[in-house]
Amino acid sequence: MAKGQQTKAHIVDVALNIATHHGLESLSIGGLAEATSMSKSGVFAHFGSREELQISVVREYHHRFEQDVFYPALQAEKGLPRLRAMFGNWMQRTTIELDSGCIYISGAVEFSEREGAVRDALVASFNTWHAALRRAIEQAQAAGHLNADADPCQLLFEIHGLILVLHYDVRFLGRKDSVPRALAGFENILRRNGARVD
Repeated sequence: MAKGQQTKAHIVDVALNIATHHGLESLSIGGLAEATSMSKSGVFAHFGSREELQISVVREYHHRFEQDVFYPALQAEKGLPRLRAMFGNWMQRTTIELDSGCIYISGAVEFSEREGAVRDALVASFNTWHAALRRAIEQAQAAGHLNADADPCQLLFEIHGLILVLHYDVRFLGRKDSVPRALAGFENILRRNGARVD
């Protein structure tokens, strides 16, 4: 990368670390200038606005999410193996984020009632992931691994719910048995919808 691209990537990396711990709304040009030992004008030159900085962080978070969760799962066979790989990778990333936070979850709280480009970027990123999960569910149905009459949207809703309750249980309530419970919950969902027990 050119020097300017390297500098911008470094700023986004620092901003992403701040946002995962304190939320997207905690980001500011001045705060990042201090955190990166740059001038405010230097940081501003790379983004132009606080909103563009926040959008860049959302995009980088989504890129890393895909690299950790989605793309490795594509190595698994279509159907239940791929769906299990996607959830397993998501769980692995979630357990790491339990010490910091998930921008998808904190962003949903911060921007739930606010219109604008940052909210749009968050929604688009998460919808991309949801569409990939739904596709994996439908492929599992087409392969005969799950009941053909199962509602993919319902499965997706329940699977997403496991991730949300995991964050709540661990980060807010401090329950230490939540990860195995979430994994068991996923297998229960699959069995209830026709998956065979290995």
